[in-house]
Amino acid sequence: MGAEIAHINILESNKVAQLALPRLGFNYVRRFLELRLDMEKTRWPDMEQSPLQYRHLKQGEEELLTAVQNSSFTGTWGFSPNTLADIVFRLNIGSRSPEDVVLAYDGDNAIGYCWTETASDLTSNTARDMGRISMIGIVPAYQGRGFGKWVLMGGLAQLKKRGLPAIELTVDSQNKAACSLYKSAGFKVRTGSFWYEKPVN
Repeated sequence: MGAEIAHINILESNKVAQLALPRLGFNYVRRFLELRLDMEKTRWPDMEQSPLQYRHLKQGEEELLTAVQNSSFTGTWGFSPNTLADIVFRLNIGSRSPEDVVLAYDGDNAIGYCWTETASDLTSNTARDMGRISMIGIVPAYQGRGFGKWVLMGGLAQLKKRGLPAIELTVDSQNKAACSLYKSAGFKVRTGSFWYEKPVN
């Protein structure tokens, strides 16, 4: 496949894998946090004060999302640029659709997106759906300027309309800006996971 590095992600409670992976040549590189937001306890800002406008991604705009995503994450750990085919595939897995992606605009410029989804809560004894933010991206020119809050709120507002009890997401513990943003929005650490990597070429 031409890959140079193999990555493996395990729950931090998986002690067996933590012992086995180094013996197989894998090195620990990152800790990610699993966060959860209780929707009933969330304080919502007045979305009319948002400096951004929002809309759903439309069928046929996959190239736009590909460009915004690749621009947003270039240079970040573990990110490999997506092709148009990658994005089209991911948008159409199972019950997913382009409407799961909330685009954020400053005037005519798409400056970021929040990719939402609904998933079953496998940690609960009762069958219920949970909301999930699978990815948030903001183009470089708008990073570090406070727009992350409003891109996040655009995605949470969509999930709120579905009546979901809680929202989950995963974040790199070394991404201090993102961790601070999610904490300020009310997300709490639920558990964590470890990433290991190994050169394969």
